[in-house]
Amino acid sequence: MIPADRQRNYLQTGLYVIIAGIAAAILLERLLTYAEAAEKAAMEVTLSQLHSALYARVAFHAMRGDYQTLEALTTKSPFLTAQARSPNYLGEFDGIPTDAKSGNWLYDRTRHELVYVPRLTRHLSGESPLLPRYRVEVYKSAKTVYTGVALQPVGSLRWQPLP
Repeated sequence: MIPADRQRNYLQTGLYVIIAGIAAAILLERLLTYAEAAEKAAMEVTLSQLHSALYARVAFHAMRGDYQTLEALTTKSPFLTAQARSPNYLGEFDGIPTDAKSGNWLYDRTRHELVYVPRLTRHLSGESPLLPRYRVEVYKSAKTVYTGVALQPVGSLRWQPLP
């Protein structure tokens, strides 16, 4: 038997439950923030890989003199142009499908934009809909002198999960 001076009363037990609940809420909030930061980092890695592959394709076509192909790069899906494979690339669509699963890429043929549908959007701000969009831009310094390619963000979205 526990002595009377060591028994917990209801107030102590309630206080322990409240403290544990607050600690759990803070932990879960931080875990969600880190999960969102990881998703953003994965999105940026995919963009970086696409950019590198596109740059190689531009160099290849420029050296072959395929100027029509280079001019058409801005109207084609970067995944298809770069011949990149990704398990989370859904394909080309006319507009954004309403049933697009989160965590996936798609290409909007009507706007010629690469779109990412994020899973977590707590720290994503800007114009609605909250979908990061990118356009392919081919740079040239003269009529047949190509200097590079970029995936430029469209719109003014900000995604900053970590301060």
